[in-house]
Amino acid sequence: MDLEIIKKLATMARVEMDETEMKEIGDSFGPILAYVGQIQEVSDTSDRPYEEVSDEPINIMREDIVTNKSGEYTEKILGQAPETENGFLKVKQIL
Repeated sequence: MDLEIIKKLATMARVEMDETEMKEIGDSFGPILAYVGQIQEVSDTSDRPYEEVSDEPINIMREDIVTNKSGEYTEKILGQAPETENGFLKVKQIL
């Protein structure tokens, strides 16, 4: 990568770099860009049907279902706390 482009990028990012650092960065851009090119080739989805690949957001969150019985872990948690009071964790007053 051209040293002038790296200088402009460093200026825009407000990163101070000397000539040696800029040359090292420039040398490492080639392999990075080659790797990005490989990823772009693999992730090209233009030949796949719309049902498989969609730009529309899809909700992949699961339902929030309680899987344990109420109070099942209460005694374990309270047993590990330094202080408890009336079945609650006791903490220092903040305000």
